[in-house]
Amino acid sequence: MKSRQPKFDTRGLGRTGFTLIEVVVAVAIIAILAGTVTPLVFREVQRAREEATYSELETLRDGMLEFYEDTGRFPSEAEGLLALVNDPTVVGWAGPYVGNGAGDPAVEVTTDAWGTVYQYDFGPTTNPAGAAQALVVSAGSDRSLTMGSIGNTWNLSVTGDDLHALVVAGPLERRKMRAAQAEMEAIGAAGRDFFGDQAAFPASTADLTDTYMDPGLNGGSYIDPWNTVYQMTVDTGGAQPPDLVIRSFGPNQVDNNGGGDDMTLNISSVPPARGTTRYRLEVAQLLLNQDPNLALTGNWAVTDRGALNLAATFDNDGWGREYQLNVNSRLIYSTGADGVAATTADNIPVGAGP
Repeated sequence: MKSRQPKFDTRGLGRTGFTLIEVVVAVAIIAILAGTVTPLVFREVQRAREEATYSELETLRDGMLEFYEDTGRFPSEAEGLLALVNDPTVVGWAGPYVGNGAGDPAVEVTTDAWGTVYQYDFGPTTNPAGAAQALVVSAGSDRSLTMGSIGNTWNLSVTGDDLHALVVAGPLERRKMRAAQAEMEAIGAAGRDFFGDQAAFPASTADLTDTYMDPGLNGGSYIDPWNTVYQMTVDTGGAQPPDLVIRSFGPNQVDNNGGGDDMTLNISSVPPARGTTRYRLEVAQLLLNQDPNLALTGNWAVTDRGALNLAATFDNDGWGREYQLNVNSRLIYSTGADGVAATTADNIPVGAGP
């Protein structure tokens, strides 16, 4: 009896390729996936460019503050953001302030991640007002500004894809002002010492150098934090004792004749002059008191001072005026700050007079 062998359907064996229906289904799936993924990829690319631009704007803002720290001002619009990488021949420049070595620094400071040129506005008009001293703006993904333009008002509350960096030097200004005040006081202290020795204020900072004050590197002690030389003048005030006036032109580096943002320190000649006057008087009066039999002429500088064997420096008081001598009371005195012997209230000693 013959055994029966099972029969197999071999019609599908060895088939290659896809049927039309399978191809259509595959294409449909790919199209669906492409329609879903492409917008996601686009959004991710845009987000990456936005983050890169934000980072670049922060770097530019920090670079501008460093530029300000070194030079005392922000780049002008004519200098532009390139001043952060190329020296615009401004005193104090110590850049470059931007650039990581990965690309062209000039491109980095001028162009955002979409390849659009940054807008730089120095002293911008903003809404709200006074929001920044300088403004750097990227037009964003659509490459079109919506928040404003140079020469017009920048509306900082406008929603859109514009990106911007506000640059404000307020904290730096306060620090520089404190530094300027300290530097002016140092110059003033040197001026007081000079007056105490010379009975006159210095004509220039050169008179103070070395003996009364360390000029610093390249005369830096006489240059304010905004890289402007301190102004030093003597105000005689008519018949009054002179003042030494020390002035910084302040943040705007412009001479406002003592107004505006100028910083001014007045140093009176009275304290150092009084100190010198009293010291010399004490010495001279002590010697005179020790010689009660010395005949006096009343002409202190010509005869009486020499009779006491005092040096010629004892001729004059701390204001450079000749000492007076009351022969009857045998009292040597100074005519004081006003230089008038009859007004005894400010004479030294007080009340002494003709």
